[in-house]
Amino acid sequence: MSDLRQRAVTSPGRRAAALGAALGAVLLLVGGGMFFGQEAPASNANRMPLVGRTTTVCTTSVAQKGAPAEKTEVSAVAAHEAPDRSGLLTGSTLSSKPTELKITQQGKGDQLSPVTSPIVVSGEGAMATTGSSVIVSDVMEGSGAGLSAAPCLAPATLHWFSGLSATDDDRTDLILTNPDDAQAEVDLRFYGQNGRVAVPGSSGEVIKGHESRPVSLNGRVRPDGPFSVEVQATQGRVTAVAKRSRRVVDWQIPSASPSPVVVIPGIPADARLQLVVTNPSNARATVGVQVLGFQGPYEPTGAESLDVPPESTATVSLEKGLGDAAGSIKLTSNVPVTGAVISTSQRRGAATDLAIQPAAVPLIGSGVSALATSNIAESELVVSNAGEADAQITFELISYDGVTLRTGDMLLGPNSTATRRLDSPTRSYVVVKVPSVSSVFGGLVLTQPDRREVSGLATIPLSSPDLASRAPATRPDYSVGH
Repeated sequence: MSDLRQRAVTSPGRRAAALGAALGAVLLLVGGGMFFGQEAPASNANRMPLVGRTTTVCTTSVAQKGAPAEKTEVSAVAAHEAPDRSGLLTGSTLSSKPTELKITQQGKGDQLSPVTSPIVVSGEGAMATTGSSVIVSDVMEGSGAGLSAAPCLAPATLHWFSGLSATDDDRTDLILTNPDDAQAEVDLRFYGQNGRVAVPGSSGEVIKGHESRPVSLNGRVRPDGPFSVEVQATQGRVTAVAKRSRRVVDWQIPSASPSPVVVIPGIPADARLQLVVTNPSNARATVGVQVLGFQGPYEPTGAESLDVPPESTATVSLEKGLGDAAGSIKLTSNVPVTGAVISTSQRRGAATDLAIQPAAVPLIGSGVSALATSNIAESELVVSNAGEADAQITFELISYDGVTLRTGDMLLGPNSTATRRLDSPTRSYVVVKVPSVSSVFGGLVLTQPDRREVSGLATIPLSSPDLASRAPATRPDYSVGH
């Protein structure tokens, strides 16, 4: 009986202690931002793959309908990161039919052409965390003439697109692809210049297993000016790519999830630029804009700051662009935001081309582009440090045969950018090594300066293949209460 009385006395104390510990943990999480200060964007937990196997999707013919097949190709590489482990990197169709794309050795690359349907690139073993792939299309003539490039993407449950349009002169089709066996169900939420836009039929889009299909936004939504779209998979997971069709065609990949600090890397020089910022929160966003340049950060004239109403999209023209040097843009906001830059090439005597740079997550350990040099375009590596301390990085240009063609070092000061022209007579890829804890971002700018008809322009953001090592990032759900 005394034992029972003792338990009755001590149990409330234990409950109080447990409650106090839980409350302390919550306070620590809430106050973490005050203790540790502002951080660069965290990695996107929605894209974390299963350890041991990864899947990415290269969206093609559906998004680039009408392009000559011989002009569209997929390039894949396996970076040499785990020499003691074996692995396999293969390509297949959505219906699981194998293709000739197959890599069995780390450090090597391969290319698949022509590509006439979406390609699923699967990595196993060591190559689950070292594989990377991109898709490139070079169309010489017709309504889709221009240069397009995009990394192949991992399926996820949440995607953000900033700066879309649905006019007769600027069309958008969302290409939703489900590489899994089970069907996926997707909801779309629209953020216009004056707040949320109600769009009938935007909930419950069903994407069957192993299916890729376009969702045309023209006719569905008619907001004034550019808008943003949140793609939320309520069942299963999908990849999402936007097909942008002006006079030219380009692919737009999703932006990083909203964050108080956002970096948009790999913005080309000598281009007309439009910055688009999305604020999905219920509070007004006051956004500071900085260009991360060669000599450090500076505020673009006339676009030093931007106010974005709740649940809205805002745009500002960077009329002077970035001058003759590529760089990145850093956004600092009082509430989480995301964004993109829409770049339009300009060269006297040639038609313009379109390229969109999305907000990105920082590189972890290394960043890779599966295509660095080819005979399609000239290439420039753009690397930016969005942190407040120096960052020492190295890069390596490697042929698809696994031969190192060039190495180099870069010491990046706080909030600055460095660029390197990449040149090789053979097809190659690039690997950028970054500190284990850093705020480094990167991208490639592809240009066609000698092409007469179209001033070809495309950009490829660098990504870290070793996504399995990323700690999950806590993201608020802005849809709660809608």
